[in-house]
Amino acid sequence: MSVRSVRQAMSAMGLGGTGDLSVMRDVLGFWRGTPPPDPATGTPVQVTLGEAFTALERKHVHLNLIEVGFDAASVTLAEADERVDYAVHRIRRIYADASLGLGRVQYFWIDVPAADGYEDIGSESEADDLSDDWSVPNDGIDMFLVANISDDFVGISPVPGDCGKGGKSDGLVGGEVGRAAEGFSRTAAHELGHFLDLSHNHGDACPTATSARENLMAQTRCAVSARSSVLLTSGQGSTVRGRCQTRAGQ
Repeated sequence: MSVRSVRQAMSAMGLGGTGDLSVMRDVLGFWRGTPPPDPATGTPVQVTLGEAFTALERKHVHLNLIEVGFDAASVTLAEADERVDYAVHRIRRIYADASLGLGRVQYFWIDVPAADGYEDIGSESEADDLSDDWSVPNDGIDMFLVANISDDFVGISPVPGDCGKGGKSDGLVGGEVGRAAEGFSRTAAHELGHFLDLSHNHGDACPTATSARENLMAQTRCAVSARSSVLLTSGQGSTVRGRCQTRAGQ
């Protein structure tokens, strides 16, 4: 069926179609309830309901954004919220170009007292422990966003992630919110690609071709820029659409 209304979209996301609804928060996934500013211009990004409707009509993924220790982040909570909303916007646009939609986006919080040190990830094993210790019991992908990463990586994910919850590879760390918005959002989209079975598109050395360096799965150190290096090939699109975490279109 086609999705042509907010209530149809909410129903397709498993959130019901009644009660008080916020289009920006409940349908488009912006926690602040307004489009985030574009870091390049400072003006709000342009979004349409049609994007959300189209996403639900094609194969799509649901996303649980689990914010860990944001009360200890190097930026204010307002700044952190803006960066997360911008990451949601970028993930939607990047994967839309690969014909994979972003469906339901839900938010969860672990404050510093409850985080037990996970607000500052100091190793890959600690990142793995974070996703082992916390999980959301639904069909969304668990993406942990942390206040800080003090190791030499900017995000980390299994390749691929588990199809269900409760295993060793059932979540990913999408990045640290203290980074600039473009880098933070690209890392979140990149790590989601890993979870959906995309590996880096190069070995230890960075690729020489510009087209390869502009690919989303080029490591940060190899990317032309955080803003432009977000492309996916048709083969990569086929891979992510074929993963078990995707939901069928309406």
